[in-house]
Formats: sequence, structure tokens, C-alpha cells
Amino acid sequence: MRGLLLHPADVPVLVVFEDAADRLWEDSLRAWGSLTPQIIDPLTEAHAEDVRLVVLTRRSAADVVAAYPKGLETTTIDSSDEGLAAERLTVHVTMHLLKAHAGNKHLLHAAVLGDAESGQAVGLVAASGTGKTTAASVLGASFAYLSDETAVINVDDLSIMPYPKPLSVIEEENAPKVQYDPAQRGLQVAAPDSTYALSHLVILDRDKTGQSSVSWERLPLDDALFTIVLQSSGVQQMPQGLGELARLLNRVGGAIKLTYSEITETLPFFRDLLAGQLDIPPLTPDFDYLCAPEPVTGGTNGDKLYQRAAGTEGLAIGDSFLLATSGRLSRISIIGWDIWSFLEVPRYADDIYKAMVELYGDIARLDFDTALRGMVDGQMLKVIRQPDAPEDAPLPDNRT
Repeated sequence: MRGLLLHPADVPVLVVFEDAADRLWEDSLRAWGSLTPQIIDPLTEAHAEDVRLVVLTRRSAADVVAAYPKGLETTTIDSSDEGLAAERLTVHVTMHLLKAHAGNKHLLHAAVLGDAESGQAVGLVAASGTGKTTAASVLGASFAYLSDETAVINVDDLSIMPYPKPLSVIEEENAPKVQYDPAQRGLQVAAPDSTYALSHLVILDRDKTGQSSVSWERLPLDDALFTIVLQSSGVQQMPQGLGELARLLNRVGGAIKLTYSEITETLPFFRDLLAGQLDIPPLTPDFDYLCAPEPVTGGTNGDKLYQRAAGTEGLAIGDSFLLATSGRLSRISIIGWDIWSFLEVPRYADDIYKAMVELYGDIARLDFDTALRGMVDGQMLKVIRQPDAPEDAPLPDNRT
């Protein structure tokens, strides 16, 4: 039995080949060449310490987990179909990377390219299957290539942790993607260090009709967040995740939406952008950020209280109000924002209603109650019963 030890973005991942054919081993060794894999042959139990495991096997997942040291993050891949196994290996290694860094790094579904002279890097954000790998494959011959789909960004200094995984290329419909080492495809693979720091975020908007010339615009922060949140991993696990993402966008001057038909036509845009010669002013609005405090545990028989749902986060950007719930970003009304932000402690419906009347004047109670129920149904608020020991919880002093 043999293995490959990889360190994608400094995460030790041991790939175990239990009974894989020589072809799968050789293809994997070649495809992962840009990560400088360490060959371990023979593989012993001592090698499976302080690593994450990906096991290529024909055994069941339960049998594999039982056979390896307990406590290790272990995933399995059926090695009987070599092409599919090679494709799944790329997915599994990336999954381990994301899990390891979730909560302490910005993780964007983005290709990353850099300028070797300035050390500036640009992230190319787009949904899966909409052109990131193609963009990285084309532009990576002219710029430093850091990743084709996973941007790992340090929060403090925005330095990039390169992840030059294999390029997953569709060569036949309804067949597994073929895995290629980016260096063998002519890309300028960046060194595995923190040479590059994120300076720009570009949201790719490819016009598949071929009718659009290259154009770009800064996106307002709220509009950009709706795209970036969908293409992010670990936002919920990161303290103040939504706020940190908004700060990231402001630190790079705001997101740029790039519309194009063919990626080759965008080369002048990226050259000017990374050289600091693109005439596009930054857009960095002020915003207010709030999050849900530690939830109060309700009692069993008390009156109903309303509190912010655990894990919810909110942003007020001018007259735009955003609320993140369970990884979903929503735009809410100003009254919805005022209700949610008023609940820094659990409150009774009567108290909330009175506060909103003081802000807005007469409000039909039926309309208010409907709105409150809607926020509960939307997982923005949570209803609890008055705790059995009120003195242990930060409750309002009086009930109206």
C-alpha cells in the first residue's frame, strides 16, 4: 500500500491508494505535481498521524473508518472507476482544505491570479461551471497562477495561500473531468508562500451569446455581497463572518463586475488592473454591523419573548438593510431592520410594538403581528418562553 502526502494551503492530506491500479497512481502523481506530493511507499500506520485522510479503495466507508486510527478526518473514494476516482480525489482534497480553514480564513469560490512584480493578486469569483477554470487556464499563462477555483485568504493581511490543484477539464460530455497539472498546461504556478496579497475582486459575468464586448463597473457593496456570499465557504463559522466579508470588499475597493464574451479579450483589462492603471474609483461605503448575542434559553410556561435568531447577522448600508440567516442573505425593509436591531435582548411583542409606533407613528397591530410572524418564519427571530429564572437572563424590566 502506498500514498501521496499533499499540503494544499498548508493542510496535510494523506491520499491512500489501497488497491488502485498503477494508472490511477501515475495519473494522480502527475496531476498533483504542482503541490510537490511526497511519495510514501510503503505506507504504514505511523504515517497516518496528524493528517486528514482520503482513501482510494473498493471497501465500504465503514470498513475503512474502522481500519484507520480513530479521530482522523477520513473520506473514501471508490477506486473501481479510475477516471471518476481521479475527479473525486480533487473534490475530496479541496473539501478537506475548506474544512480545515473554515472559520479562520476567507474562503471564496474564485480563481486567483497574481502580478509577479507588485505581488498583487486578483480573485475571479463565479459560480461553478461558469468559466473560472477556463479563465485561469488562459490568463495563468500571462500571470502567476495561484488557484483555479479556491481562494484561501488570510484575514489580517489579505495574503493568499496558493492552491494550485489539478485543472478539472471537460473533454467529453457525460464523462468525468480529466485532471491536469497546471504547470504541464503552461501556467506560471506561484510558489507555495505568502508572496501575493489580494488587491482586487472581480465577479465574472460571461455573455454566452457572444454579443458583449468587454466592460466593467464597480458594484455597490450590498449587490456585491449577494454574489460573494453565495460563492463563499465558512462564513457562518467565522466570527462576524458577514461583517468580515463586507470589510474585505471595502479593503479591496469594492467588487468589480466584468462582462465579456471570450476570456482572451479580457487580458488588457487584467493587465491594467494589476498594474494600477485602470481608471475605476473605489467604492467603500460605511456600514453598520450587528450580530445576534448569545441566545437566552427559554422556560416552559412563561409568556412569549422574541429574540434575534442564533447566528443571524445584519448590515445597514445607507438605506439598504441585509440580514444573513443560515447562510442565506436577504434584503429586508427598514421596519424589519429596526425590529431585529431593537432585540439586543429578548423582548415581549407589546414592547416591540410600542417602540415601532414611537419610531413610525400609528401602525396597525394586525400588520405588525403579521410582520413579526414573518420574521420568525424566515428564521430571523426566535420565540422563547420567559425563562424560569428571569434573573439569570437579560430581560426587559417592565412589560407594557
